[in-house]
Amino acid sequence: MINQENPEEEVERIPKEKTLEKFLMNTHVKISQKQSTSSGDIKAEPETHEPLLNWTGHPFVDAGLVAILLLSGKEKPEGLTKEDIERAIEFVAELYATKEWSSSYLHAMVMPNNGIILANPGTTGPISTAVKNAIKQENGLELSEDAKKELTKRIAKNFDDLLANEVVMFLESISQKYSNQDIKDIEKFAKEIAKLVVSQPFVIQALKRRIKSNLSELFNDIVQASIGDSICILCGKRQTYHKKGIYRAVFPLLGTGDVPNYFHSANIHGADVCAHCLFLTQFMPLAAYRLSRVLVIHAYPYDLMLTLSKEALEDIKKTKLASNARGFKRPENFLFHIIGEITRRIERDDYWENGSVTLYYFACNNQSQELDVIPIPNSALRFVTYASLVDYTGWKHIVAMGWRKRPKEEQFEEFERKYPNEVYAKLLNNESILGYFYDTQKRKANTNWRLLAFYCKEVLGLDKDALEFIKGVGDRIVETIEKLPDNQLKRRVRELENVNRLYQFEAFFIGLEKLRQEKSIEKPLMTFDEFARILTSYGEDINVSWKTVRNLLLFRIYEKLHNRLMKASEEPEGSEEEEYSVYGVGGDEE
Repeated sequence: MINQENPEEEVERIPKEKTLEKFLMNTHVKISQKQSTSSGDIKAEPETHEPLLNWTGHPFVDAGLVAILLLSGKEKPEGLTKEDIERAIEFVAELYATKEWSSSYLHAMVMPNNGIILANPGTTGPISTAVKNAIKQENGLELSEDAKKELTKRIAKNFDDLLANEVVMFLESISQKYSNQDIKDIEKFAKEIAKLVVSQPFVIQALKRRIKSNLSELFNDIVQASIGDSICILCGKRQTYHKKGIYRAVFPLLGTGDVPNYFHSANIHGADVCAHCLFLTQFMPLAAYRLSRVLVIHAYPYDLMLTLSKEALEDIKKTKLASNARGFKRPENFLFHIIGEITRRIERDDYWENGSVTLYYFACNNQSQELDVIPIPNSALRFVTYASLVDYTGWKHIVAMGWRKRPKEEQFEEFERKYPNEVYAKLLNNESILGYFYDTQKRKANTNWRLLAFYCKEVLGLDKDALEFIKGVGDRIVETIEKLPDNQLKRRVRELENVNRLYQFEAFFIGLEKLRQEKSIEKPLMTFDEFARILTSYGEDINVSWKTVRNLLLFRIYEKLHNRLMKASEEPEGSEEEEYSVYGVGGDEE
C-alpha cells in the first residue's frame, strides 16, 4: 500500500535496476518472438508460466479442453505441451475427414458448414466439379496436357498440389479401362467418374491435411494474440478473433451472419470470441454424447467433467464414431445411470459432494437450433450417488415406480434407456419423491430406513430430531394395529392410505387413540403437544407438509408389517371395507 504521508518513501522502494528503456526493449523482444511464427504448423510456445489453454466456464469451450486433456492423459491444463496439442489435432483431423463425422454428425447436428473442420457435404465439390469439367471438355478420360494442367490448377487452388497430382494420376490409371467404352451420355459418365474420385483414400487424406492445417493455424493465432480493445465474451482474457466471422458454422447456436438482425449480439462480424475459445470448441464433439440431440455434460470441479466425459472419448477410440450414450434416449436418465455406476466403482459418494453438474442438450443445423439447459440440483446429485452406493437394489425399486408400467428386473435397463421417468423428473424439479419409497399395491417399503432418512435430511431438509419423532410415532402406530385381526389391520392401514385431507389425517389419529384405550394399552399414542406438532408443525413448509408425515408413517408401517398386510390382502373383502380403494402407485404427490 502506498504511504500517503510520505510518498517519496514509496518511490525509493521501486528497484532502479529495471529502467523504462530496458523494460521496453525486453517487451519488444517478446512481442517480436511472438510475431515471428507463421501459419501451418504449431510453433514453440513463448516462455511463459501461463498454460497454453485455460478453463473458461463455458460448456462448449470447456468440453473441448476436456477432450484434449483426455487424449493426452493429463488432468490439468497446466500439464499440456505443444506435442499434446499436435497429437490432439492429428487425432481429430483423421476423424473429421470422414463422411460419418463431417456430414452425418458435425454438419447435421453441431456446426453446419464449418470451414475450419470442413463439416460440409459440399467440401469435395470443387474436386468433383473440376473432374467433371475436364472429362466433358475432352469427351472422355484421355486428357490432354492442357486439360491436366487446368485440372491440377483448379484442385490445387482449393486444396494442395499433392491432391491435384494424385487426382491426375488416378484418372490416368483408370483411363485404359474405359478407353474402348462407347460413352453415350458424357454427363452421366463424368458424374460417375467424379464420384469414384472423391471416394478414394487420397481425398480423405487431403481433407485431413486441410483440417490439420486450419487447426494448427488457429492455435498459432492463440499464441500470437495480444490484448486489444475488443475482449472475448467467453474467457474475458484474450482479444477477439477477426480473421473469421464467429457464426453458428464455427460455434454452435449462434446467428447465421446472412441475417444479422437475428444475430444475438447484432454484430455483422459475429460474436466477440477469441481464437482460444474458438479453437477449443472445435474439439467439443469428442467429449459430447450423441443422442437424438447432442449432450454436453458441464461439471465443476473440472475433474468431475473429465470423469463424466471419459466414456464419450473411449467410445470414439473404439468405433471411430460419436458415442451414442449406450443407446439412452433421455439425457437425465443417462446421467443418473453413469453417476451411480461411477460411484459404485470408486465406492465413494462424497466424490460428488460439492459438485455442480449441468446438462446442455442441443441441436444446431441449418433448419433449426434447439437447446435445453438441465441443471442438476446438488441435493439430487448427492442423494442418487448415496442411494446407488448404500442400497442399489432399493434405489432401482424406487426408480421403477416412476414408470406407468412396472418393468421386470431384467427389463429395468431397457426402460431406463428408452422412457422418461417421473422420479428423475421430480428430482430435477426439486419435487418430493417420498411417495415412491413405498408401494401401496404390494404394501412394501422399496428400500430401508437409512436411505429414507438420508433423503429426508439432505433433500427435504427435515432435521434429525423431527425424523426420529415421526419414526417413533410410526412405531407406536405399529404397536397399536398389530394386535388387530388381519381384516381390521388392513382396514386401519387403508384409512391412512386414503387420507387426502388434513381433517382425515386428524381423524385417523383420534381413531387410533380410541383403539389403544379399547385394547388397554397403557401409554397414549401421543401427548397433546405431540398431536399438535404432527398436525401443524409441518403444515407451513411446502416441502415438509403433513403429507410428508403420512408418507413416512406408511413407509414405517409397510417396513414392519409387510408380511401380515400381504396375507390380509389375500382374504376376501368384507362389506365394511368396500368404501376404500387401493391406489396403484406410491403415495400422493407432496
